[in-house]
Amino acid sequence: MDTTKGNAGKRPPEAWRTKELFEKGLGYVVISRFKSEGRVESGVFLVDIWCQGVKDAFFVQLHDYEYQERLIDRVFRSEAAEAMSPACARKLVQDAVAYAEKLGLAPHPDYRKAARVWGGIAAQECAETFVFGKDGKPFFMQGPSDHLERIDFVMQQLTIHCGEGNFHYLLSAGQSSTEPEPGEDPAS
Repeated sequence: MDTTKGNAGKRPPEAWRTKELFEKGLGYVVISRFKSEGRVESGVFLVDIWCQGVKDAFFVQLHDYEYQERLIDRVFRSEAAEAMSPACARKLVQDAVAYAEKLGLAPHPDYRKAARVWGGIAAQECAETFVFGKDGKPFFMQGPSDHLERIDFVMQQLTIHCGEGNFHYLLSAGQSSTEPEPGEDPAS
């Protein structure tokens, strides 16, 4: 995808998301505003639409000549990106955060800083409706960098807010949550 434009005027905001976000449940949303003097401000959000909302976020300022290579190409290096309206990108991220907060899960600590990019982008201009969870329930999928304390916390919050059996989860082998596996000695 090429995001470069040859015009001399200021570019309108743009947004990209992982093309298979709704199939995989996890992916990136990037919202960028093009400022004067060739600067670009971007908010990058790792969004878990099945459970955790915004798992990671950061705000970056670049020059427009490095925007494509240093940000867009790197964020979407291993997966296809799809353009979306900035209003819908903002709504998607905010709705994912609201969904996760109902489950007792706060967004990444840098979420508010990354959200600075939203100035002038109105989520209410987006008519799309986004569906969260998988098959009608939250689905927690352990990520490669999720430590045991995080796994235990998410599982506890889901149990508190959804009730036992009202959510799905997938944990990696060798990891445990607060409940021992059948046949496992809880003292070990």
